[in-house]
Amino acid sequence: MTEVASPGGRPFVKPLIGAAVALAVVFGFWYYRSPESTKIKAGMMAPDLDLPTRSSAAGTKLSMFRGHPILLVMFMSTCRVCVEELPQLERLHREFRADGLIVTGVDVDADYAAREKFLRDADVTFGVFVDPNGVAVREAYGSWKMPEAYLIDAMGRVDSVYLGSVNWRSPEIRERIRKLLVAASAPRLSS
Repeated sequence: MTEVASPGGRPFVKPLIGAAVALAVVFGFWYYRSPESTKIKAGMMAPDLDLPTRSSAAGTKLSMFRGHPILLVMFMSTCRVCVEELPQLERLHREFRADGLIVTGVDVDADYAAREKFLRDADVTFGVFVDPNGVAVREAYGSWKMPEAYLIDAMGRVDSVYLGSVNWRSPEIRERIRKLLVAASAPRLSS
């Protein structure tokens, strides 16, 4: 005796599972890349950080750079994208520092040797805050994705949020930086 599948069987199960998996992948990619997934958004004041730097164990505040546009980048040595982007960030620093852009990083590596090798291999000359395990940046910025970057205007307001891989050589980003530099150099009227 042969069994015959009933016409009311479950032919829709496989397509439904496939659609659910595809939807989960799309949602996960969107959530990972979405600036809304960090608590700091464009237009907000950038939270201040008070952290040691590679060159000083004493706390240094991010707010000491007020008056200059800042590109603040959070990274770690075990992040493949961070390793790829660090040379581009160094080139931005060298190109725009004379115009007033401050490129500064926050390295969240807990391992001192890994951090120093990572930064030495990339020939980093811009300032780097040290936040082992990312406790301070997670509290202040909600950061948990690496790399994560904030372009901050001279008044301390976040202009742009960048999560994940970024082409720092892109004309759009370079134009945003130039606009912030022009705005920072414009005379301010007193009230």
